[in-house]
Amino acid sequence: MLKVRVRVPATTANLGAGFNCLGLALELYNTLEMEETCSGLKIEISGEGKYVIPEDESNLSYQAAHKVFKMCGYMPGGLWIKMNNSIPIARGLGSSAAAIVAGAVAANELCRKKLSQDDLIRLCAELEGHADNIVAAFLGGLTICGYKDKQLIYKKFFMRNGIRAVVAIPQNLEVKTRDAVAVLPENVPFEDAVFNIGRVAFFVCGIISDDLEIMGFGMDDRLHQPYRKALIPGLKDVFEAAKKAGAHGAALSGSGSSVVAITNRNPAPIVEAMKKAFKRNGIEANTMILDADNEGVEIQIIRE
Repeated sequence: MLKVRVRVPATTANLGAGFNCLGLALELYNTLEMEETCSGLKIEISGEGKYVIPEDESNLSYQAAHKVFKMCGYMPGGLWIKMNNSIPIARGLGSSAAAIVAGAVAANELCRKKLSQDDLIRLCAELEGHADNIVAAFLGGLTICGYKDKQLIYKKFFMRNGIRAVVAIPQNLEVKTRDAVAVLPENVPFEDAVFNIGRVAFFVCGIISDDLEIMGFGMDDRLHQPYRKALIPGLKDVFEAAKKAGAHGAALSGSGSSVVAITNRNPAPIVEAMKKAFKRNGIEANTMILDADNEGVEIQIIRE
């Protein structure tokens, strides 16, 4: 019987100025195994989200798989899905994107790869509602995405060794995407739009030219973080503490609540500074030091 194992990296999106267009894959992974059975649906979950993620047809991985099966004109008699998750839930590290990508990729393998990578990325972006985390999870590295005539286009950049993400993850502070979207204004000042255009250009320039000072300068933002700081006590303090401790730049990870700082320096002082800044604002935070993942989704076929 054919069994598929898929590993998908965590992702941090926006990176400050790159609202809804920049994503970075990180070396923190969810793994999903999918096997066709004679009948029924069995989902087993371990790790992050064990008691939160549904184990029925509302499960995101199953929904993505079902859509792939439907597009391919193939419906298995039943499915056994095992999920082992390391990506925190509702913390801005791409847990939902990882679930969607894993389910879609595994299902496509059971369908003998009828859909192309491009097909799968577009399908997953549609399910997620935005493409930044999806593209980074698929391709790895730093990714840029956008739309032309309603068609998704994207580009990947390799992240060099030595660049690390220091992630501070509030323990008891979830930020639902819908709440993070609800606080954003319908219109922004013209000068703020111009500000972000310049900053995201500097960010990409810094990555390409290996100038992390310019990259960090490019993480400043006026389009979403000023409005979302009300959801995360001490957000500005954490940014400033990270940069004073040696980070080149710091930003809200996705829509939060995690904060990501980018550096090629000793990460230990940055870890302590971010934890202390959160604690001064009444929040206990866990921390991770993560390298960039340049591979994206990985697939293993298991024949038993």
